[in-house]
Amino acid sequence: MSCAITLASACRKSWFNDRRIMVVDDDRSDLGKALLNNAPGVPVGTTGSELLKQLREQLAQYPAAVRHEARVLRVRRHPDRGFEVAMDDGTTPRCDILVLATGYKRWELEGLKREPVKHPRGGKSNRLMLEHDGCYLVEPELHVAGLLAGGSSQFAIAAGIGAQVAVDILSEWAGKRTHVHEVTET
Repeated sequence: MSCAITLASACRKSWFNDRRIMVVDDDRSDLGKALLNNAPGVPVGTTGSELLKQLREQLAQYPAAVRHEARVLRVRRHPDRGFEVAMDDGTTPRCDILVLATGYKRWELEGLKREPVKHPRGGKSNRLMLEHDGCYLVEPELHVAGLLAGGSSQFAIAAGIGAQVAVDILSEWAGKRTHVHEVTET
């Protein structure tokens, strides 16, 4: 969600053009089970389900973004560019860039040439991650974020990785190193 929110927040930039951001969410995030007492900027005692609701509402404020409730089954790379994503509701959207953030407990995707490896910070032997170039790029047009990127199981870390992936994608779109945030006048 942090990646999608950061991407969508750039919708007013001239180089954003008519891009669309889609989050495919199967509503099985482990964050939904969390109680957050130490996440920067999040009130102590906030539940993960409350935070997920807030993040979904934040994403919904951007007309360039949509949350699609489904589960991804297969991903197929197109020979020219991008991916086709087959979902359990029968839809198969196509995208130019794909960011995977499935968490580190499950891997149910078919069709990718990459398979997860043991997560180095997972704490348990069944935790997974996708190897990447150190900047969360798995291969051209395929990024990984959150726990699946090898981050620790901490909301601020997983969200930060998502935001970093978004900044890298936005920089590619802008044709120069960029970031997106507003500055208030003092």
